Amino acid sequence: MRVAAALSLALTAVPLAAHADPVDPRVALLDRDATHARIWYWGFTAAYSISAVGQTTLALALADPGLRIDAAVVAATSFLAVGGMIISPIPNVWRAAADAHRTGDVAAAITRAADAEARGRAWYNHLLVGVVAVASGLVLWVGYDRPVSAALSFGTAVVVGELNLLTMPTRAMRWRDRPAVTWQLAPSLNGVQLVGAW
Repeated sequence: MRVAAALSLALTAVPLAAHADPVDPRVALLDRDATHARIWYWGFTAAYSISAVGQTTLALALADPGLRIDAAVVAATSFLAVGGMIISPIPNVWRAAADAHRTGDVAAAITRAADAEARGRAWYNHLLVGVVAVASGLVLWVGYDRPVSAALSFGTAVVVGELNLLTMPTRAMRWRDRPAVTWQLAPSLNGVQLVGAW
């Protein structure tokens, strides 16, 4: 009977040991990062989707050919933005937080979330924002002789695209890349001194 009770206790304790410590500050950091990632991801995806549908509707409904092409170009850039959100690595941030709770491996989860955040803010994403902005401006300016619309399209694409990139969650990346501080006791001529390195 004692063996059965001990075995039962051991089997029920195994799943508890695999879960992350809720008091660990790294788990709280991942939870806050996951919340920010969800709000950021779904907010920008919804905004880009609404813009794409609205501009497509305008492009189909307007009678003025100039306004129709303006709306069509903005709709195309919005659809590209939706595509960018679909392939974004940011959903890995909240998946990493869920993995930390499920497996208890907080260090690996922070590394995974930080890698996703770093890929999301990489230089090539800024380059893509610029390429889309320049392309939309050139289509309107050179292709349809609409310089004012081209300037507005270019400016809006740059501002919104950079706003998207600069508001991404970064907690895990900052945690991973934080400077490590170490303190040691070191002998000196006057005895012992406390030495810090960071």
